[in-house]
Amino acid sequence: MKKTTIAVLSAAVLLGGLAPLAVRADATAVSANQTAAVPVATQDAETFKLNPAIQKQYRGATFTLKSLSASPETTEFVLARHVPDGIAKEVDEQLMKMSYLVTDDNGWIYEYQKAKEQFQEQPDGSFVPHYTENVMPLQGKPKELNIRPYVGGWYDDTSTMFSDKANVTAPLTGQYPLTLDQGKIGSMSVTGVDFGKDKTILKLAIAGETASVQKTGTWLVQNGKQLDVTRTELVGVKDGVYQYELEFPAVDPAAQLEVLTKRMTPVTFLKELEMKVQLPQ
Repeated sequence: MKKTTIAVLSAAVLLGGLAPLAVRADATAVSANQTAAVPVATQDAETFKLNPAIQKQYRGATFTLKSLSASPETTEFVLARHVPDGIAKEVDEQLMKMSYLVTDDNGWIYEYQKAKEQFQEQPDGSFVPHYTENVMPLQGKPKELNIRPYVGGWYDDTSTMFSDKANVTAPLTGQYPLTLDQGKIGSMSVTGVDFGKDKTILKLAIAGETASVQKTGTWLVQNGKQLDVTRTELVGVKDGVYQYELEFPAVDPAAQLEVLTKRMTPVTFLKELEMKVQLPQ
């Protein structure tokens, strides 16, 4: 049977962000009336697995949330995705570029860890692609998790996502906050830099629900050399402002230091495909 898988990488994928995958395949849609969240195995508030069977449709495409599980190491969701042949071109293009933002009722954003996609054979012999994504472990004891598909958040340059045309840079002079305009998506602020013997911590503050997208593709530059991020962590959120720490190798505080980020396109959330899951308490 014919199966075609198309994967499109955005800036977020290549730089450790959310992973968009788009799939077109012959598949059989699941029953639309399966909507109740059913706990499968609940050991404690931090470890559980649910089979929500929440189904959403978007202009001919069908998405079903097959499972949602949590442990102290990760939070994982599995989506069965049916994008039939012959779907409208503009819809197909949207779904090919789609990523997921996972949030809870406390406003916490769960950072991407990894993703994969596998075809599972159905009783009728058809194959349905199942997309699995892992994000960071649950923070505290949220009551609800929201999986929010979106498109956008690309580098604002038409030639290549790596082009210098999308660069935004500013020297680090010790005066904070230092605000960088990221174009249509918004702005970010550097709130401080911690210099250690074996690492350097760049502190960011970003307002709004696209904070996790905006911090993707941010680097520390020493004497013109771009340094690789070794750790990215969301450390707090207050009044809709997200505080991030980006870890880099140790630098010389006396060196010429800059922060580099990218202008980005705005984000559009596909509200028809949002899935809210009530969590065990």
